[in-house]
Amino acid sequence: MAKPTSAREDLIETAVELFRARGYEGVGVAELLQKSGAPRGSLYFHFPGGKEQIGAEAVARVGAEVEARFRELRESNVDLDTYVDRVFKYTAKEVKEREYHASCPMAAIAAEFSSAHGPNLHAAVRNAFNAWQREIALAAQERGMAAKNAEIFASAMLTAMEGAFIVSKAQVSPAAHLNAARAIKALASALLAH
Repeated sequence: MAKPTSAREDLIETAVELFRARGYEGVGVAELLQKSGAPRGSLYFHFPGGKEQIGAEAVARVGAEVEARFRELRESNVDLDTYVDRVFKYTAKEVKEREYHASCPMAAIAAEFSSAHGPNLHAAVRNAFNAWQREIALAAQERGMAAKNAEIFASAMLTAMEGAFIVSKAQVSPAAHLNAARAIKALASALLAH
């Protein structure tokens, strides 16, 4: 017998994977139902807010998972160059494993924001990015970077990471992640010196 929450979980997991590949606008409710195997009635039972609610919950889930990975890496006490290398090696591996057909769902969704998207989806993406940036800034500060410079570093690293997802998908290559790592390590070195 299936768990009572399996349709809900299946819809969220399916949404994450589809958003990675095609963004929010490129995914329809019918496809979410078909790919997840969830019955039609379960969508509005579990997600009375419809597709936007599924999107916001999928984004919140990915946001929390990535935030936890950043926290774990920060708490590992590796030096800042190793921290940066590990992040970008992971992101390069992730996009390569998906054969360059998918990227970070945050980048895919944020790249297509419009006034048609509801406030819950906007808030979920903003909250996830803010949480990741806080974790990156904390990692930099704990490794000797001044607070103001750590904020600059975190913003640049997040921007480079999300941009690398988009560029590597278009170029069908991990090079953007590896080059971003080099650039962010150079920035870290400069900001640590001040």
